[in-house]
Amino acid sequence: MAAEAGESASRAEESRRIVSGLRWTYVSVFLQGVLKAVVLIVLARLLGPREFGVLGYALLCTSFLERVGQIGVGPAIVQQREIDPDYVKTAHLISIGSGALSTVVIWFGAGLLAEFFSEMSLVPVLQVLSLGCLLESLGVIADSLLQRQLRFKEIAVADNVAYFVGMAVIGVGLAALGWGVWALVIATLSIKVVRLIALRMYVSSIGTGRWSSSDARSLVRMGAGFSLGRLFNFFSLQGDNFVVGRLLGVEALGMYSRAYQLMTLPAMYVGQIFERVMFPAMAQTQDTKERLKLQFLVSLEAIGLVALPAGVGMFLLSREIIMVAFGPAWEAIVPVLSFLSFGVFFRTAYKCSDTLVRSLGAVYHYAARQGLYTAMIVGGAWIGARTGGLSGVAVGVVVAIAINYLSMTRLSTTIVDLSWREVGVAHLSGLFLSLWCGVGVYLGREYLRSITDHYVVQLFGASCMGLVVAIAGLYATRDLIPSRVVPTGLNFFAERLHRGAHRVRAYFPSVSQ
Repeated sequence: MAAEAGESASRAEESRRIVSGLRWTYVSVFLQGVLKAVVLIVLARLLGPREFGVLGYALLCTSFLERVGQIGVGPAIVQQREIDPDYVKTAHLISIGSGALSTVVIWFGAGLLAEFFSEMSLVPVLQVLSLGCLLESLGVIADSLLQRQLRFKEIAVADNVAYFVGMAVIGVGLAALGWGVWALVIATLSIKVVRLIALRMYVSSIGTGRWSSSDARSLVRMGAGFSLGRLFNFFSLQGDNFVVGRLLGVEALGMYSRAYQLMTLPAMYVGQIFERVMFPAMAQTQDTKERLKLQFLVSLEAIGLVALPAGVGMFLLSREIIMVAFGPAWEAIVPVLSFLSFGVFFRTAYKCSDTLVRSLGAVYHYAARQGLYTAMIVGGAWIGARTGGLSGVAVGVVVAIAINYLSMTRLSTTIVDLSWREVGVAHLSGLFLSLWCGVGVYLGREYLRSITDHYVVQLFGASCMGLVVAIAGLYATRDLIPSRVVPTGLNFFAERLHRGAHRVRAYFPSVSQ
């Protein structure tokens, strides 16, 4: 009995920490998402497609070596059930060494990379940004230790302060002063500097151990799988940018990257929340299959409740979104965003399977799927660019994202013995919500287009209409949905409204009379 009580208390404490982590990560991602949206709008009016295209070229190179150079030691720290000071210290030294090597490779290879892209202005940009590889390596283990301890509040503070100081203050300020692409370059490095300082304030000492050759071999063996998966993941995320840059030019890359960034906002808002929190949580419960199944299905359903309606709304309001966010100069990417909106759910929801597979240490299965995904992204983007320009790229990329989602979900069902029926049921609440949302957004959009030409009014009015109709419709049909999330979420929402009403009556007694 005592053992059962202890296990029950341990699960309750674990659940409390997961919920707390979700809350803090949500706050962090929400604030950073709002801030990114505002900064994106401001920078799109201060800088042109060429500046974003040059930065896109540079980040293709530096992000690649950042991912490969770390050899996956960060995820290996989080995934391991038990670690000791020697293991942590060895991982930190490997991280720093690989970061320094990446910086040297980019610095001296900048000329060759610039020639490959036929853009010689990349040379100094690449050399400066190469310092980011070293900065990133210095904070990898601190970040991983905080994740392992489910200290997401500290990570949230570091992320938001870094982005605000780096991009909102320094980046926007320099862009307003006419620094062009260098505003983006310096802002990117500033984010890494501020985040590193914040992380090291929370984790002042990276282990008290010493270098261990046996731990190094273990880290490289496990980390190589993570690194291979991250390598393919990088190519899958950047392969379309590479194709657009090579075949359609730097300005087309700047245009496409802005539309794609809008499409991935739900993935940042929701997918990133669950990825950050559920990876360490699943890693700690990796021996309990039933709990993993429940965590996976709840995460998938919760993501669907946001990503499916977001995709519908983005499709119906593509023109309004582009005009409000970027202005008339970017009107050419309205059809690109319309096509990309079909990939919003798949781009967000595949993170559930991604997180589950990595938390169980099935890194080579994960890497194989990422390799296939990369080939589909590059192939789809190449065919699309040749046949339909940027819109063709968008179609090819969405098809690849959808196939990857099905492939990763299939792997997850095999690992934790899930049926496709259970997976399908997890989508129902999101489908119901997106149906109601689409009705509300469409009616609101058509009505507002008939009475005003102001895109801001059309966008926010139709969005509010969609939200109201979606919540009302979901509430009305909640008994038809076999859901783990909706009834609980609606009850929680109703309870909060009830408490709020009680507080109003307490402050204003006359209201209740």
